[in-house]
Amino acid sequence: MKQPCLISTAGVPLRTTLIHCIHPNAIESFDTHDLSFWLINMADPKAGWDAVCRIRRDLRVGIYLRPIVYLIDNATLSNEIYHAANGHIRNDNLSQQLLDDWSSKLEPINLWIEKLEQTKALKDTNIALRMLRLIASEEREITPFTTTHTISGYVYPILVPLFSTEDTSVFETLNFLLNQKLLTSNFVSKAHFCGHCDSAFLNFKETCPQCNSEDIRNDEIVHHFKCAYTGELADFRQGGRLICPKCEKVLQHIGVDYDKPSIIFNCNHCTHTFQEPNINTTCYSCGRTSEPENLILRTIYSYNITAIGENTAIFGLDTLFTRIMESKLHLTPIATFKEFFAIESSRIHRYQVSTSTLILIHLVNISDIYIRMGHRAKEIFEELSVIFQTTLRTSDVITALNESTFFVIMNETSPDHAELAVERLRERITELLGSNLNFTPRISFEILNIKPDIDLDVTLEEFQEKHAD
Repeated sequence: MKQPCLISTAGVPLRTTLIHCIHPNAIESFDTHDLSFWLINMADPKAGWDAVCRIRRDLRVGIYLRPIVYLIDNATLSNEIYHAANGHIRNDNLSQQLLDDWSSKLEPINLWIEKLEQTKALKDTNIALRMLRLIASEEREITPFTTTHTISGYVYPILVPLFSTEDTSVFETLNFLLNQKLLTSNFVSKAHFCGHCDSAFLNFKETCPQCNSEDIRNDEIVHHFKCAYTGELADFRQGGRLICPKCEKVLQHIGVDYDKPSIIFNCNHCTHTFQEPNINTTCYSCGRTSEPENLILRTIYSYNITAIGENTAIFGLDTLFTRIMESKLHLTPIATFKEFFAIESSRIHRYQVSTSTLILIHLVNISDIYIRMGHRAKEIFEELSVIFQTTLRTSDVITALNESTFFVIMNETSPDHAELAVERLRERITELLGSNLNFTPRISFEILNIKPDIDLDVTLEEFQEKHAD
């Protein structure tokens, strides 16, 4: 039977035969062979939550897709933390039999993970694919919870640890998957969000149309049937009775003696009288004031994966950018690229009369373009491909590890000249995405002299690990 793995944030191992005790920092080097689930010690909720995030943000499917079970005592956990796990075990109930039961219960998730080819080595750099695979492996509806702990007001607990920043990325990624028909949605609610910072915490205020003061009061209008006098309710009050200020008759029964046709407002600041106040909202997070029509109205859904989504989760998202790059630049297969590198390295070493350079490029947040642009992403990727095409030479050899990581061999080029090319590439990409999307790309690169002592496989692997999303 597969084994659970305890992440003990306190560093105290549990005395059970099937638990390995590791520190959260060791997750990156942990071997997931025969791993059933992560058992996280939540005695310190903050440290425990950090461990959850570290797991979910790992790029290896054998790490981030594994089920998570909490080991809890009397710690109080918020909804978004509590429901981010697959379940919990109370410390005082811990037993070998209970661990075995949980291993059996979570086996369907592990069987789903095993459907992925080369599970141990596979790494997912695309956040949309990682989210889709997590949803598919869990085989349950992804339901939002209300919360006061994040400015969005709503969270999808199991998805929150995937993201390192607190913004609308979860909503945008879910919407992208929905538009691709990889998910179906069920209506939950609607909510207004600040148009400036996306906060759900808004103060709706009634204000005076003349001076915008919030210091207003309202009163009911009373219409006396007998003498037709109409005035504010305050004008009729005398002690505990309602007496008409015009004819001095006592009003006893609403609907018989009088009615209340409307409400009137009075401004205590400028004395203006009006029937319809202005409505403004002030954001608790950023302090901006705006009219309701300038707020973002967002529909909140729960989500289920579709049959197409299931297949996509197993076989991967269509890497649109890579396909476009292949058509524009004739990308070299990675195996051929490695052979060419070996030949070039030998040539440089043999003749020692010239220099060639290896460039490693990583477009860190390229997947955000899919999410933000939807069907228009193709246009942006085509323009990005043109930038690569015009910046690099036809003699340069380029390959793609995935849609965000590219390797280039620049023949007869020194590192200094290669750096100039990379800087031109960075400037043009930044200008394109900044002017079209108000989007700042994050681009990482390394430039190396091609030498015989460079182990290309190790170099590429280290670069991928260092610059992982």
